[in-house]
Amino acid sequence: MVVEHFTYMSGLRRHQLVVASVALAVVVALGWYFTVRQAEGMDGMAGTMGLGLGAFLLMWLPMVVAMMFPAAVASATPAVRAHPARATVFLVVYLAVWMVFGLVTYVVLAGAERVLSIPPDGQKWLAAGIYLVAGVYQFVPAKTRCRELCRSTRPAADYGDVARTAARHGLTCIGCCAGFMVVLIAVGMANLVAMALLTVVIFAERFFWPSTVSRVAGALLLVAAVLTPFVSWLHPGLPGPAPMM
Repeated sequence: MVVEHFTYMSGLRRHQLVVASVALAVVVALGWYFTVRQAEGMDGMAGTMGLGLGAFLLMWLPMVVAMMFPAAVASATPAVRAHPARATVFLVVYLAVWMVFGLVTYVVLAGAERVLSIPPDGQKWLAAGIYLVAGVYQFVPAKTRCRELCRSTRPAADYGDVARTAARHGLTCIGCCAGFMVVLIAVGMANLVAMALLTVVIFAERFFWPSTVSRVAGALLLVAAVLTPFVSWLHPGLPGPAPMM
């Protein structure tokens, strides 16, 4: 996949490649910039982080740009054929799909926070369960299928086809990264270290060693599930037992 991508890119005019690369770098850098700014003072908060829907989505948007755009743009190259307008349509639709997923995520989290009341000592077990589910998901056929579809974007004939391709790509990327996003929500969307690590994993899983990276990531998540009840820094967004007075 990565070889095909760079083979295609080598056929572009030099100025097109430079402009596209600079534009992508600027957009991703802005995503990280706004994510870091919004994360200030929110480290260690999980779930909705006490935010309203609007504030949650304002944090979700640059996070998606920062984490997903590097891999998404490379995957989209065959579909947009280096045409700026097509690339814009692809990214807007792709981002819109992720924003809908963010909306659904917020509704689920907010509903759970209203209904469930987990004592502090039980939250470490919730975190362990989240790691367990995310780790197991790395090995299920649905994960493998979504990963392969996410890595194989086909050429698009027109703008409507670009939009449909982008929507499908967004959905398969969500299916591929669902386990990672659950972990990120558990440890805190403002956890920049977790974000950076998962971004590297997502990119490597997409373009270099897909099966190996998926399995290694799954194994590490399962190890984290075993260790989480005893290691507090593995669940910074979900507090452990209250200190003894």
